[in-house]
Amino acid sequence: MATLLLSACSTPKKTSTVAEDSKIYVDDGTTQPAVAAPPKEEMKKANSLQEKYALYLKTPASTVTNLVLYRFIDQWLFTPYLWGGTTKKGIDCSAFMQRLLSDVYQIRVPRTSFEQFGTGWIDRFASTKALSEGDLVFFKTMDDKIVSHVGMYLSNRMFINASSSKGVSIACMDDPYWKKRFVAAGRIKPGRHE
Repeated sequence: MATLLLSACSTPKKTSTVAEDSKIYVDDGTTQPAVAAPPKEEMKKANSLQEKYALYLKTPASTVTNLVLYRFIDQWLFTPYLWGGTTKKGIDCSAFMQRLLSDVYQIRVPRTSFEQFGTGWIDRFASTKALSEGDLVFFKTMDDKIVSHVGMYLSNRMFINASSSKGVSIACMDDPYWKKRFVAAGRIKPGRHE
């Protein structure tokens, strides 16, 4: 178990604050800003899950079609980060991907981001231009690891992840923090459903 925890994804510990009434993360000088929640007025107007996540992704609601995925995200959004965690009390990035892929796509994957990156069940590619919904995105957030963080690409340069500073949140691939640390993406090979 100690080996599992040591190789689980993590980023340096940072603190963040949450505005409880709106669930907007307030940046406190950390280098990993999450995408702020859309303004409260717009969220109140969002009558559906599609409209809500279209606001997060800055896309038309008609492009948010995988409702099973977005229902899952909606249940986990703002869950705190916990290194080695696997529940809604706290979860780390690789456990979140493991749970998402299992619950949404019925795909079993290894536990750690490094194992998820290194196994043969994904086709890896380096270009972010070819990303599509469901692709895993891998990052190097620790100097001594090849890969130490994983998320899932959604659309419009946005991905969902569980970061140490923001918990389960939507972030942008073009944010300088993530852009600098991007290693590769991985597309699950056809027939991987178990």
